[in-house]
Amino acid sequence: MQRATGAVTASSLEAATVGEQILRAGGNAVDAAVAVALASCVVDCCNTGIGGFGGHLIVSAPPQLPACVDFNVWAPLAISLDSYRRVTLGRSTSVIPNVVAGLTAALKTFGSMRWADVIAPAIILAEQGFICGKTLSRALGDVKDATFVGECFEQTTTQQGLTRLRQPALARTLRYLQADGPQWFYEGPIASIGSRSLNDRGIEITPADWAEAQNAISIQPASSLHLDNIGVFSSPLGTSGSICTFATVAAGRAIASSGQESAEIIRQWAQRMAAAWSYRFTSPRGNAIANDGVVAWIDRAHAANEASALAPDAGHTCHLNVADASGMLAAATLTHGKLWFGARWALSDTGVIMNYGGQAMVDAPPVINGQRAYGVTNMSPTIIRLGDGAALAIGSPGARRIASIVGLAVARHVFGGVPLQQALLRGRFHAEARDVATLEPDRLPAATADALRSAFRTVRPERLEDYYGPCTAIRRDSDGALTLGLDDRWPAFGIIVN
Repeated sequence: MQRATGAVTASSLEAATVGEQILRAGGNAVDAAVAVALASCVVDCCNTGIGGFGGHLIVSAPPQLPACVDFNVWAPLAISLDSYRRVTLGRSTSVIPNVVAGLTAALKTFGSMRWADVIAPAIILAEQGFICGKTLSRALGDVKDATFVGECFEQTTTQQGLTRLRQPALARTLRYLQADGPQWFYEGPIASIGSRSLNDRGIEITPADWAEAQNAISIQPASSLHLDNIGVFSSPLGTSGSICTFATVAAGRAIASSGQESAEIIRQWAQRMAAAWSYRFTSPRGNAIANDGVVAWIDRAHAANEASALAPDAGHTCHLNVADASGMLAAATLTHGKLWFGARWALSDTGVIMNYGGQAMVDAPPVINGQRAYGVTNMSPTIIRLGDGAALAIGSPGARRIASIVGLAVARHVFGGVPLQQALLRGRFHAEARDVATLEPDRLPAATADALRSAFRTVRPERLEDYYGPCTAIRRDSDGALTLGLDDRWPAFGIIVN
């Protein structure tokens, strides 16, 4: 724990260092979060990119209530979503990218720096290159024969046998974005190339639809759960994983407030997890949630104890957190979609790898708002405000496991009194149906598996690949002291700025 001027967590050291640079230059938490996100689009390009989709960014700037910049995946109602049901990979699985639009809205509303300044570090990283970390190296190995790899990347090997990656085409695109502003991405050649590429594959999206992307972003009060004097704030209900995060936190508060987790407590907690997921997706109107009815929804879900199997799940996302000296916190999650490198194709000569957003439009019934359909995802960046003035920003990759990863850590830390770092390291478990529960047997009591078998048909060990990336957190106490929480399962990076 240190008194400092700010802190950053990210999925790469390069992106975290960019956040540090912005904070040292006088930027606030949102300036730094936008710069870290853009840098991550370069150095964590298997998980996110400017051709990806949101994504939510939660901003806590006391004394105002936390707000959510929502740049979730969407498609115009005028197109047929059946187009996305017929394909599994490639151009026909992409939607209009909205990472640039979402980050622009965040910067304009909450930031203090110019767009040209926050995008500059990403340009340098794309031009000069960087050494690939373990996650990106593994992902590149999985797609080494794909056409987009040669189009987008220049790979060289260092004397130490490491891969150095440059992205010259993306660097050119980012320079245009820097000079001409974010609207260029949606009203210039990118929109023309993108709409033509999608039309060639039967997705009837026009340049006019691309221009509308900036109007598809919303900034609204963060969804919230209030327990005693604790406020938990996250992304929009219905289109994110926030309600299941809230349900996991609420179950933990009720069951594990002592901080001592027995095998029986974990069994009960896992049953309530499964009930929330199943109630949400297998009950009539289970995903229709009003913010003023969050507690009632959780009570209904736990009481119903539904546990029907859901469709297979996967999801590669990128999460980051930032805190500044003023007390502002930002937590953001963004993605390419279910797979590393999204739909695994790039807009010609741009270096822009396109998203796998079409599947998010059809895996669950989309939410209709005006003339747009918004996809249902599991992302839930979260900010917690405690009664003593402390606050916490936290988030994680992990597909549907995001809710359990974040919810377990929050409940253990806030209600169980477990130190932040230990709360992230403590053993995880997950369930969303009576068929299967999973757990980390080496981090949980030995009797846990037997306890879970009394409630679930099958109990399996968690696999590292189920997590897709690290959970990270920043806690800011009322006196300004900052504490980092960094997962040890995947590479995670955090910097406290003194």
